[in-house]
Amino acid sequence: MKKLIVITGVPGTGKTTVCRELEKMMGKNVKIVNFGTVMVELARRMGKDLHRDDIRKHSVDFQSELQIEAAKEIASRAEKFNGTLIVDTHMVIRTQEGYWAGLPYKVLQILKPEMFILIEAKPEEILERRFRDADRKRDKVLKEEIIEELEFSRYFAASCASITGAPIKIVKNPHGKQIEAAKEILDILEENSC
Repeated sequence: MKKLIVITGVPGTGKTTVCRELEKMMGKNVKIVNFGTVMVELARRMGKDLHRDDIRKHSVDFQSELQIEAAKEIASRAEKFNGTLIVDTHMVIRTQEGYWAGLPYKVLQILKPEMFILIEAKPEEILERRFRDADRKRDKVLKEEIIEELEFSRYFAASCASITGAPIKIVKNPHGKQIEAAKEILDILEENSC
């Protein structure tokens, strides 16, 4: 059965790790697509060799163009895949201009997600994970800023749910519990496939 589910969370919640665990559990019935990776691939085709964390430092117009093209690419992959396609992405992106929607209206129209799953963790755990992540170019932030990001992520998720009519589920991902978080998502997906 074809489905498109969005799994989202602020950087450092461990959503990509949880997605990998979910992929192991579901096997060939699920495919994970990272929205940011698709944007990087598209930027390279446009002649811009960017690290994924540099995209948000470009103009909102550039980001918007990339988001729309990435959504088209992902929707095409979802159409060809006979299973659950999970989009790993962020609800909000901290840009130079302020918070920017990770899934603006035009992107939602293209993707047509059936559900949003918001991965969350404690602000202290998020700070620690960001600090340890040497592969990424993370901004140095304070605990209060992470709390703000988590709040904005929920606000934006509520907006996305309102626009699409798709439900939101919140899954906690405490330190060392990514398998349990993935199992909870698997249960949610199985419950909603009936």
